[in-house]
Amino acid sequence: MLSQLICNGLVAGSAYSLIAIGYTMIYGVGRLINFAHGELYMCSAFCFYAFYILLDVNLYIAFVLSVATGCVMGIVLERIAYRPFRNYSRLVPLISTIGASTFLKAMVALLFGIQTKSLLKDSSYQQAIDIFNVTITPVQLYTMIISVLAMLLLGVILKRTTMGKAIRATSEDEKSARHVGIDTNAVTSITFAIGGGLAAVAGIMVGYDQNIHPNMGVLAGFKGFTAAVLGGIGNIPGAVIGGFVIGLAEHIGAGYISSIYKDSFSFIILLLVLISRPRGLMGEK
Repeated sequence: MLSQLICNGLVAGSAYSLIAIGYTMIYGVGRLINFAHGELYMCSAFCFYAFYILLDVNLYIAFVLSVATGCVMGIVLERIAYRPFRNYSRLVPLISTIGASTFLKAMVALLFGIQTKSLLKDSSYQQAIDIFNVTITPVQLYTMIISVLAMLLLGVILKRTTMGKAIRATSEDEKSARHVGIDTNAVTSITFAIGGGLAAVAGIMVGYDQNIHPNMGVLAGFKGFTAAVLGGIGNIPGAVIGGFVIGLAEHIGAGYISSIYKDSFSFIILLLVLISRPRGLMGEK
């Protein structure tokens, strides 16, 4: 039972980690908690539904198009809900992202309805297989593999590319980055795009496994935010660790305590972190 719960926790944690990375990167560059991030996760899953189910586009092409849409939505969100208010009190852009979140949920409900929808066409992706006495479906296995690959690709981009170095420089000191010729506005837009793309990957994979609905981004976004805070907001390795810790905690807790409280464990962890170690596991003092 424990090995099965750990497996389920790792699957959930891989999705939470992708969402948490988006939160922590946007905070690192823009000093903003983007409360519309969960809706990028949700909207991308519905984009995949539109391409794959309604328009009958090839599975892989629909996946790429939906992730690209998530990136574009991230840029649009930055231009509309963040950039006009970046020089105001930090409360103002935070409230604008909450407004954007409400708007996106309402638009998806208007366009697609509020009923739960399935992304499945091929049931073979849901046929359980046994690996070392652990039951897992192909789509859950792909969720972990694709999530890990996305994290590794992001690490290479941040460490090895000019844009990655610009993102790290802007995160460390935006004024100094501008003084050496870095276009910090472009860096911020790209950071929102990366966050939107990672959230899209998570939303599509989880939606394919569990179905989709307009409110699916609320809890997922909160858990991703909790993972980012747990790891240390602004710290990417911390966000990854935090995501897996949240995923494991909620599944092991649900298995040994009660599944009724599954979603409560994230709230409990967030409260404990804010009280005992507000800088997170790997955050700076």
